[in-house]
Amino acid sequence: MKNLILFIAVLSVCITNAQEFQLTDTYNVANQRTIGQEEEDTWALDVILSENPGNRLGTLTISDFGLLDEIRISVLKNPELENIVEVLKVTLEYNACCASTEEFYYLVTTDNDFIALPSVKNEYGYEPISDIHYIFPNQSFGKEGTILRAALQYTETYTIKDIKVLRSIAWNDDDFDTEDAITAINY
Repeated sequence: MKNLILFIAVLSVCITNAQEFQLTDTYNVANQRTIGQEEEDTWALDVILSENPGNRLGTLTISDFGLLDEIRISVLKNPELENIVEVLKVTLEYNACCASTEEFYYLVTTDNDFIALPSVKNEYGYEPISDIHYIFPNQSFGKEGTILRAALQYTETYTIKDIKVLRSIAWNDDDFDTEDAITAINY
């Protein structure tokens, strides 16, 4: 189990660096509270600006709070999308018999508005052979003016072997329709 946790941590660092997202303290999570009945172990956390805690950017719902291992907040500067200055990514990492992550992406506009993309969930049984991420134009494998949601497959040495585009979103400065999270399961 410790090897799995270590592997997930190393893979997360590699993926974060490969996607050029950098950890930040500009944003934070706050206002931890229960939702519904206490025995359900469902909690909510607000994503906030560290300098302005009263400004809630979004709310994350955590269904198994007791299994939550880590929250990481990172940004991708200058994603080369019209009127977008950065992309905020909040990663929730869970550990139980299997490891999983849930990523929430927010596009930060030039007017300091926040546009949420559908979240992405990845579940790992043993060694991940693929997972799902968003790829932005300024990143490796990015496409001009387009946000790609893609499944990345890895070699035994954890380098990217193949990318399968699941959805291609031409960016025209519009809001996204809400949709359920996309999930990748590896067992």
